[in-house]
Amino acid sequence: MKKAIKRFLFLGLSILSSILVFNSCVNNDDLSITEPTRYTIQDIKSYSDLFDVFWTTMDQRYNYFHEQKRRDGMNWNSIYSEYSPKFKALKTFGRATDDEKEIYEDYLKAKQYFQEIIDPIIDKHFYVNIYLEKNNKNSYDYTKYSGGMLSQESENNTYPFISKYGYMKDRVLPGSFISEDFAIGGYLNSNSDIYYFAFSDFQLANKFQIQLKDKYLTPDNGGGLYLTVDKIDNSKELNSIQDVATRKKVRDFTVNLLNEWNKFPKSEEVATFNNEITKFKATEIVSDQFVNAATKALDSSYNLVDYQSGSVYTSVLTYETLEYIVWFRNNMYNHVMVGHALGLFQMDIYNALNKVPFYKQFLNPLHSGEIKKLILDLRSNDGGLVLDARFFSDRFITKNEIFGYQRTKEGNGQFNYTPWIEMRTNPHQFNIPSSIPIAILTDKESMSMSEITTLMLKSQGNHVMSIGDYSIGATAGLGISDDFNGGLMDGVASSRLNFYMPLMAFKDAKGEVIEGIGVRPDIYVTPPTNEELTAMQTSPTTFVDRVLNEAIKYLSSK
Repeated sequence: MKKAIKRFLFLGLSILSSILVFNSCVNNDDLSITEPTRYTIQDIKSYSDLFDVFWTTMDQRYNYFHEQKRRDGMNWNSIYSEYSPKFKALKTFGRATDDEKEIYEDYLKAKQYFQEIIDPIIDKHFYVNIYLEKNNKNSYDYTKYSGGMLSQESENNTYPFISKYGYMKDRVLPGSFISEDFAIGGYLNSNSDIYYFAFSDFQLANKFQIQLKDKYLTPDNGGGLYLTVDKIDNSKELNSIQDVATRKKVRDFTVNLLNEWNKFPKSEEVATFNNEITKFKATEIVSDQFVNAATKALDSSYNLVDYQSGSVYTSVLTYETLEYIVWFRNNMYNHVMVGHALGLFQMDIYNALNKVPFYKQFLNPLHSGEIKKLILDLRSNDGGLVLDARFFSDRFITKNEIFGYQRTKEGNGQFNYTPWIEMRTNPHQFNIPSSIPIAILTDKESMSMSEITTLMLKSQGNHVMSIGDYSIGATAGLGISDDFNGGLMDGVASSRLNFYMPLMAFKDAKGEVIEGIGVRPDIYVTPPTNEELTAMQTSPTTFVDRVLNEAIKYLSSK
């Protein structure tokens, strides 16, 4: 989310401070660094060890200690001082004892301690699963711990995609783009100049992107898998057939099969489809000609000469020719499926044809300027692929603007950060031709890529308005820890602890860390009531979506 470089003055001072405070908590002998993933089950022989490994892993990899300290006064070293004696007092971990009550009491205390420590964590992506022993019969509790787990505040109601789909599918015009379990898009019945688009999570590139090679069915001569007449004539299997007439008959039969199949890669159907690919990649327009060419090429590929069926070879099959026919079938398979990649050709066309509606009914009209007003409904969209920022979000971008900043850990110190790096928008090759009024809908389940997309679009100007509730505030960048220092998405000590910890911290273009706070909507609308949640499902035709109505009101004024 997974760039003016700017280092704050507090950074160097914080690093020095953290080193001094840390030294007051542990002995000098303990200052050697162990990478979290190098811990083994042998390193955890007590509750005290379990806590130490947890604390040290967080100390090295967590990205928001500075913000935690400013926001709620969290001092990670003080947590060590407070909880280390508590965990040391728990004696039953891994110890053979018949006192089930003592084991269970220690388990409850350990669970409580971890809850108290982790509850204030502001990173809304973060969680850790921890194994705790419940009794002496190898019974474990594997619990997920995350920030806010002990919050006494009731969760705000939200707009689940499945509920929205239930009442929105009849509120868009016929012929709209609809993928029942994932997305819905179309012009509103009530306001036919407003296009509505909603989807459950950011998996658009995976589900809807047409990905094609530049050209198909070009033989791979370099791989030695392209079957030729010369290879047939020189095969030892063919030349081992003693009877000349039999050898010639089976040779001519198989050469004819090869030649018949070879007509397809050179056919007009394949050439036309390959030409349409070139046009599509230059324009991204899914034309009727593209669809017709793809359909015709695919249909033709299913009616090619049969070289696999044993019944095809009945007229030339004898005990003497069997070995050669097996050789030929194997080599034809390599020739067709590997050398020419027929299977990939068929699969890519099939997938492309299934994705045509997304382009014809949304992406193409968006790029051509046909869509003049847009509601982008990201309510209860829990994020997903960063790749969608390039495939989808960039399409609404017309200007290169800063929409936020990211940083990671520079070293293993609590406050040892890199500078904040600019995150900039970048217009897509097939973006909207000019700015259009856009209403982005959010709620308390809009997170991660939903929030990043909201900020990206809001950076473009006042024509973009966010409406609804605050988002959840899960903006930290995810990724593989080896790419940067910080973060961890792996098991520790044979998965006694399993971390899901982002490797990057994030702040918005105003310099505000919104982790755990969320993106503030331009027009705030209270969350749905319990009665409204029920009405979404039981009375979809009459349900009044107050957030949607605010978006329509805003766009109708533009």
